[in-house]
Amino acid sequence: YDWGSLAQVFLDEKCSGLQEKINFDPEADMFCAYSEDKDSLAEFILQFKKACEDNTLISDLFSRAELD
Repeated sequence: YDWGSLAQVFLDEKCSGLQEKINFDPEADMFCAYSEDKDSLAEFILQFKKACEDNTLISDLFSRAELD
């Protein structure tokens, strides 16, 4: 659920144009992002991966995520 919360903060703050197109459905030990728009999903995935590789950015986002 922590990844879902982090991804939501990222989506809200860094990809707000995709908010209506990307959904999350985390379950126990699984993070799931899905969309009917494959191009939007691909854009989100690539941008989120890049954010996860930026320690400063991801730490900042984690500070606002609701962790379980």
